[in-house]
Amino acid sequence: GGGEVQKCRATLDAYRELARRLVQADIESVILVSPHAPLIKAGITLFTEKNLRGGFRQFGVDSLVLSWANDLALTTKFQTSLSGLVPVQGSIDHGSLVPLYFLQEAGWRGKVVLLGMPLERPEEYGRHIGQILEETPGRYALVASGDLSHRLQGDGPYGYDPAGPEFDQAVIRGLQGNLHKLRHLPVSLVENAGECGYRSLLVALAAKEGAPEVLSYEGPFGVGYLVADLYHSSPLPQWARRCLRAHLQRKRLEVEDFPKGSEFSLRRGCFVTLKQEGQLRGCIGTTEPWQENLALEIQHNAIAAGTEDPRFWPVQMEELETLRFTVDVLGDLEKISGPEDLDPWRYGVVVRRGGRSGLLLPHLEGVDTVADQISIAKQKAGISPGEDVDLWRFEVVRHYE
Repeated sequence: GGGEVQKCRATLDAYRELARRLVQADIESVILVSPHAPLIKAGITLFTEKNLRGGFRQFGVDSLVLSWANDLALTTKFQTSLSGLVPVQGSIDHGSLVPLYFLQEAGWRGKVVLLGMPLERPEEYGRHIGQILEETPGRYALVASGDLSHRLQGDGPYGYDPAGPEFDQAVIRGLQGNLHKLRHLPVSLVENAGECGYRSLLVALAAKEGAPEVLSYEGPFGVGYLVADLYHSSPLPQWARRCLRAHLQRKRLEVEDFPKGSEFSLRRGCFVTLKQEGQLRGCIGTTEPWQENLALEIQHNAIAAGTEDPRFWPVQMEELETLRFTVDVLGDLEKISGPEDLDPWRYGVVVRRGGRSGLLLPHLEGVDTVADQISIAKQKAGISPGEDVDLWRFEVVRHYE
């Protein structure tokens, strides 16, 4: 890129940070979903050659050629498990070469699986890919390649369209806290934005729950460049798992065993949620802090979620590795005047009438409207649908393993 490289410095720095994280995580194989690989109208393509190779000759750099071993064991699993899959061969496209370039620069030397972006049912493919990876031993990274809008500026590749910046900002806002809306953007907005990575993103978001972290965004050449860690892991649910494991093993955690990070020293209410194969297995929490710090709050609620949730049998030790932990850290309660101040994907709600109260966390699958949110919270409190209630809202930071 010569001197033009400086215009996208934020993107380059973010790419290198993401590559560093993958190297640090000891990733064994990278699964790439690219919009520039061979695509088919219905289905998904998969490269099946033993070695994957490509270069940047079309961009004027003949000497830059990259080669990677295909993870043939994982490729075979995809071939037997993904419907509508079409095997292909050929050179690695630039949509895959760019992330692989930064991984190689960071010292990563693992294997690669290359998929063409599905034009239809991307979330269905994402869920199936996620299930395959969950069932396959090893450490994997799923990389969603592609750009955002190509219509940010008049001198960009496709000129300017107001849908361009609107689409890019909708994606950023979605990743920063409203994944539900991100998954349901208007078709006209997506089409008019002239993007090429939205379906790749939907594949990756459907494969695994996570708390995305946007590392950078810029559009220096009329094209939106966004780099994000979609599955940014947190030490909080890892600590919750450790606490429940120690309890089930009848081991006492000593002072030196407790985490020392600054986030654990806060005093906050929190909820610990356990899921097994996507289904709820336990959830207990506190709307306000009862313990000395968040580490103790998580410890108490993790043990309670695993052993005291009256809806489920207590968790057994042999189940522990099949569970997925999340920790929701609650912000301050804020009294509101009515339902118009709620958003089920941003705010949790507390309903109160007399001595009865019910709480519902935000961003729950199947709770899409404020009316649903209030109705379920009332039901949990034993308040009838027609009774008036006082409303409080709160924000949550959800932490994933």
